[in-house]
Amino acid sequence: MSGKPEKLITDDGLRLDGRRMDEIRPMKIEVGVLSRADGSCYLEWGRNKILVGVYGPREAHPRRMQRPDSAVIRYRYNMAAFSVEDRARPGHSRRSIEISKVSRDAFEPVIMSELYPKAAIDIFVEVLQADAGTRTAAINASSVALADAGIPMKGLVTSCAFGKVDGQVVLDLSKDEDNYGDADFPVALTQDGEITLVQMDGHLTQDEIKKGLELVKKGCSQIFALQQAALRTKFEFPEAEEAEELEEEEAVEAAEAEISEVAAKYAGTTEVEEAAEADEVISESEEEESEESEEEAEAEEESEEEAEESEEESEEETEESEEESEEEAEAEEEFEEEAEAEEESEEEVEAEEESEEETEESEEEAEEEAEAEEESEEESEEEAEAEEESEEESEEEEFEAETEEETEEELEAEGEVEEEEDEIPAEELEEDAEEEAEEEEKSEGPWKVVKDPLDPEAGNGGENDE
Repeated sequence: MSGKPEKLITDDGLRLDGRRMDEIRPMKIEVGVLSRADGSCYLEWGRNKILVGVYGPREAHPRRMQRPDSAVIRYRYNMAAFSVEDRARPGHSRRSIEISKVSRDAFEPVIMSELYPKAAIDIFVEVLQADAGTRTAAINASSVALADAGIPMKGLVTSCAFGKVDGQVVLDLSKDEDNYGDADFPVALTQDGEITLVQMDGHLTQDEIKKGLELVKKGCSQIFALQQAALRTKFEFPEAEEAEELEEEEAVEAAEAEISEVAAKYAGTTEVEEAAEADEVISESEEEESEESEEEAEAEEESEEEAEESEEESEEETEESEEESEEEAEAEEEFEEEAEAEEESEEEVEAEEESEEETEESEEEAEEEAEAEEESEEESEEEAEAEEESEEESEEEEFEAETEEETEEELEAEGEVEEEEDEIPAEELEEDAEEEAEEEEKSEGPWKVVKDPLDPEAGNGGENDE
């Protein structure tokens, strides 16, 4: 690594690489360098080497990034590990993320993203060699790659930077000027002069910024011319008529050259011989020209036939491709319908399962309630039985108590009677006996019973019979 130079601008008013204040570094642009990309560009600007690939418009993934009304622009800036003197760390860094963001914002006003809803346009930038101004070089290369991919745009985007070196405003900083200068001011412009990117690192006055913007407009106009020239080399071709005229002129010039060579060869012969030889040469040249013209006509006819055949084949291929696309579209529609039907059936099955689970749960709850009711009924029956048993026991106890009382009363009554009987005196007994005897006498009456002499057993033959 070289150290800081003593002066960045010499006494002659030139910079270290020999440029004036308003000159840009030499630029080289190649279009279509990547075969698998939709659009690509390789750009060399000074010692910067940038490779850009554009892919899209294509379906945006993941789908949560899709926009319903416009395409998503994704810009990825990356520096290769070998792009600088000290090996760079691979992968994303804060610097690469910041450059990716501001560069994407520089293209959003130009790209007609509203034509491709739910799509994505991917721009991949790889810095192969870095030498100051990589973000501006990447924007220039990305603009050409987008045009190569056929992305509809309102115009190309060009970018350049100015800065302050040794107190003077200069255009397109080199590496030493960027590292040891006072300020760096990258700008991106559209064809209409609209600014889509502005950044500043350092300190500049208003007058210095105005002067720098004028220099940037001059540099961007030069870059725009280089971008257009690179795109024309790929997409512009000479017309067929001009090519045929050029071929005929070349054939005539070749014939005249042969004639002149033959004439020079036979310069010492007579005029007759010279005329004969000249006639022979002319006739041979005419025959050759006629043969060449016939061959060219045959070749043209063959080319026309081949073109017609190729057109027919292309038409057949387009028809086949259209049929295939239609079949694919129908297959996709059928697949989507089947997927929707499967989703609906799955939802119905899930709903049925949920309903079955709910019914099972309700049945289980009903069974649990019924079991609880049965248990409560059993408990109530047991309580009723226990109450009945307790009532029966209480009745039995009452009955036993009553019977015991009655038996006790009877026993007491019998005891009293016995006591009374025992207490009857002898006088009363005698009186009772006398009364009984008197009653017996009264019952017998004044008559007497006389036994029948004939029938001793009969009592009707007594003496009291009248």
